[in-house]
Amino acid sequence: MKLFVKNLTHVDLSYFCPVRGVLGESWQADIVLTGKLNDESMVCDFSIVKKMIKQWLDAHLDHTLAIPAHHPNTRLVEMENERVSFKFQHDNGQRFECNAPSQAIAQLPVAEITPENAAQWVEQQILNLLPAELEAVSVRFHPEATDEANYQYSHGLKKHGGNCQRIAHGHRSVIEIYRNGERDRTLEQDWATRWQDIYLGTQEDLIGIIEEQGQRYHHFSYAANQGLFELTIRSPQVYMLPCDTTVESLSAHIAEQLAKENTGDTIEVHAFEGIGKGAISEMKVEK
Repeated sequence: MKLFVKNLTHVDLSYFCPVRGVLGESWQADIVLTGKLNDESMVCDFSIVKKMIKQWLDAHLDHTLAIPAHHPNTRLVEMENERVSFKFQHDNGQRFECNAPSQAIAQLPVAEITPENAAQWVEQQILNLLPAELEAVSVRFHPEATDEANYQYSHGLKKHGGNCQRIAHGHRSVIEIYRNGERDRTLEQDWATRWQDIYLGTQEDLIGIIEEQGQRYHHFSYAANQGLFELTIRSPQVYMLPCDTTVESLSAHIAEQLAKENTGDTIEVHAFEGIGKGAISEMKVEK
């Protein structure tokens, strides 16, 4: 007998791609539980198992930087005070580095991260934690099904008391833009292109810009409640903001920029933070 749960939870994270670099992502999580019927004609207590799996995902994958630990170009160093250093050298000589508390980095035993092998990794981790009567658990991760313009962004919010403070976590987000009350899909696609595979940096977190073998890198660092976070990322992947990168600030920034570019028009931006939530800002700049 099998039980299923569609859209058990959403997992917001960043993962490192050997080709595209760090990518923000939002996955919906579906699960299937396999087992024999008990004396109550049930496979298991649904509510307990759902809670256990969600808690595990929240603690071990959500709001982390997931890295391909078995890629030959990956370098991992365990440091003092439960910290880890992740370095990656691209074949073209470019590099990426993130130093953070261990809880902020999910080390997947794969050469390249996909929704499928991330789900397999989760299955292996959680099966022994579930009730003994369960014979198998299947996990499926998938992005939001949408034809809307969307972008993948990574960021960190050092002032946040929870896991949003981690310097490299992210989201896949659709965007809705209205010009004078009418949906403008051209503006939406334009902004999604601007922020394709982007890292959104806060100016006060920028330590400096590194020039190295003809490449430029942004170096970010800050201390938060969970510890010290550092990130070195190639400059073309960075978009700098003079404010914190909360979704409220992002919606306001997009509205302001587009209002300046389209003077006389009222611009309303619905900026999403992952799936199904976000912030709305409106702006008009007179001609």
